[in-house]
Amino acid sequence: MVIVTKGLTPSALVKDLIALPTPCNDVVYYPANLATSGTQGKYSVFQTLSRKSGLAYIAVTHPDRAKFKLAGSRNSMCEVYEAIPWPEFELTYEDNTFYYKTVPSLQEIENYFNNLKKQ
Repeated sequence: MVIVTKGLTPSALVKDLIALPTPCNDVVYYPANLATSGTQGKYSVFQTLSRKSGLAYIAVTHPDRAKFKLAGSRNSMCEVYEAIPWPEFELTYEDNTFYYKTVPSLQEIENYFNNLKKQ
């Protein structure tokens, strides 16, 4: 597992999805609804996978962007995501389902990942 410390990552709207460049020079997509919620003070955490590199990522929505928090194997990121203690929801668009967890606050998710680093 690698801690990802990228700051502002440029993204683009593609239909109802946000195209988000990854640290491994790929592009992943997440629903624009989550970005909109982030601007309203509702934050989410989700996992995504680079098909190019095979790296999986954990990302958190912020008011102005999604920020990658961790990177690692698909299995390790799945374990990390499943252990996150907040409720999971799903969004369906076209033939796809996107899973995410709501986060009480940015401070709580920062505390959660800081504690995870110490383990």
